Formats: sequence, structure tokens, C-alpha cells
Amino acid sequence: MTVHDACYRSLLNHPLLVRSLFQDIVDIRELQSLHWPAMQAVPASYVSKRLALRQGDHVWRIPCSEGSDAHVLLMLEHQSSCERFMALRMASYCSLLCESLLQRRVQKPQRQLPRLLPVVLYSGVRPWRAPTSTRHLFDALPAALEPYLPQFEYLLIDEGEWVRSGKLPDQNLAALLFRLEHNRGIEDTINLMQTIGLCTQGEAHAELRNAFANWIRRVLLPRSLPAVQLPAIDDFMEIKNMLDHQSRSWTHQWKMQGLSEGRKEGRKEGRKEGGAVLLQRQLAHKFGPLPASVAQRLATASIRQMEKWSVQLLGASTLDEVFADSRRPRSRP
Repeated sequence: MTVHDACYRSLLNHPLLVRSLFQDIVDIRELQSLHWPAMQAVPASYVSKRLALRQGDHVWRIPCSEGSDAHVLLMLEHQSSCERFMALRMASYCSLLCESLLQRRVQKPQRQLPRLLPVVLYSGVRPWRAPTSTRHLFDALPAALEPYLPQFEYLLIDEGEWVRSGKLPDQNLAALLFRLEHNRGIEDTINLMQTIGLCTQGEAHAELRNAFANWIRRVLLPRSLPAVQLPAIDDFMEIKNMLDHQSRSWTHQWKMQGLSEGRKEGRKEGRKEGGAVLLQRQLAHKFGPLPASVAQRLATASIRQMEKWSVQLLGASTLDEVFADSRRPRSRP
């Protein structure tokens, strides 16, 4: 586990921060009505029947209403890099979690399994590209067999995408974390820390302030000021005051990558999506209704691959000819 992941895990140990993810950020009405004050952490270590240990990040048990036995299990996994087969890993975690509930007799076999919401929180710079559904990880099947493909989907929260949208709330702790991760410089960081300090005043939030301080001191500052020897300060407000005092001398050394790289990658992703839509329309115009496998193939193709298919479309008489590999083995002399 990296220092970044360890610090994020510490932050996501706090119910207040987790709850803020679903207040004014993820707009799902059913989640707003849950009884969040009674949320409880559930062990996220899973042992399969073959005694294989899998370690997840966080699972929270949230009652559907006050005093109700009905609840939602929130499985929350943090990713700092894009992982193509994340849907498969999340499906595995969810299966092992349900198995453990049955093995420990927490869930009675004759009853339905509890509601389960799998969420991936992504903090990386570049937009998330991996499929959020297992359906897109398998080779295409004939249309009649597609319903039998393993189907599992997780909810993705892409921090950088939310920051670039400019629609994050000002006083939301999760939003403040997102904006710190993708900050616009030292002055922006100081202002965000000031707001976090105001939102976490008092002894009741001391542990959460310490978790923020730990992440800022061990992840954000070494990444933003790689050439600066930082003093060993662990108090949240002392770190903020240090940045305030040193802002003039450190401004030119502050390394920013989140927003600029994210915008560049976002423009590239937009061109790719636009090319996929155009090629799909051209294919439908020439060959009529397309199987679902074509849309899946276009969604995961590179820009270069789509350009190749566009050229092959000009002389193709069937879909197979469009997607055929144009490379041919060299003939021997």
C-alpha cells in the first residue's frame, strides 16, 4: 500500500467525510433518506472458502431509517490510478462480503441479501477510462447470449472530473478534499485549508483534522514541493500557517499537475468519444441496426484504432470487414 492510499484510507475512516460524498455531490435521492448518523464500519477483510485473504478499503452499514433493521452496505474503494479490471475486482469483493455475511450467520440464508452499493473513489489526475461494468470486459457474444454475460456495475466518483466541472459545493468536506487534490496553487491550498479548519472545529472533529494534516504533510506537500525540505509539522493549523508564511518564497516552486493535465486529457477523451459516436452513426447508416457488441468495441478502442476502422469502412461490404485486422503475414521469398 502506498503512502497516498494509506492516508486516504485514514480519511475515509471518518463517517463525516464519507457522508459528505453523498451530500450535494452524488445526487441520488434514495441515499439522502438513509439514517446516516447511525452508520457503522464493517470489517473489509474477506476470507474465501479456500482461505484466500482479500483486503478491501471500507464497508459501512447504514440503516434505511432510524431504528430499522433494513440497511444498505456501502463498499467504498479508493483508487489513485486507473485499473482496467476494477469492475472484476469489485465484483469479487462484493461476492466475498456476501459470503462472509452468510458464513458468520449475520445474514440468514432464507432471507434476501442486504442492499449493497459498490463505489470507487478515484483521485488520479487523468480521467478514469476503465469500464465500470463487467459486461465490457468480455469478448462479444451473439445477441441471444448477451443476457448471460456476468453483469456487475459500480458507481464511479472521479474527483478530477467533479473539480473540472466547477459544480462542487463550497462547504462540503469531500469537495474540499477533491479540490485540494487538484489544487490551483499554494494560495488556493491555503484558502481550502482555512475552510476545512472552519468545517472541522472542536474536539469532536480532532481526528478528522489530524487525518487531513497527515495527508497534506505526507502526500500533497511532497508532491507539490518536491525540492523543498519540509519541517516535521503534523498539526493542521500549523501546516496552514507555515504555508501562509512561506507562500511568497514557495509559490514559484509549487508544482501543479492536476487541473492542467486533467484538462488536456479531458480534451483528448472528448475527441475520442466524438469519434466513436460519428463512426457508430456511419456504421448504422451503411449496415443498419448494430449489435450491442459494436458499441462496446468502439467505447474501448483507441483513437488510432477508430481511424483505421473508418478507412476500412469505405470499402467494406460487411461489419466483419470493417473490424478485420488489416495486417497480413509477409510472404516468404
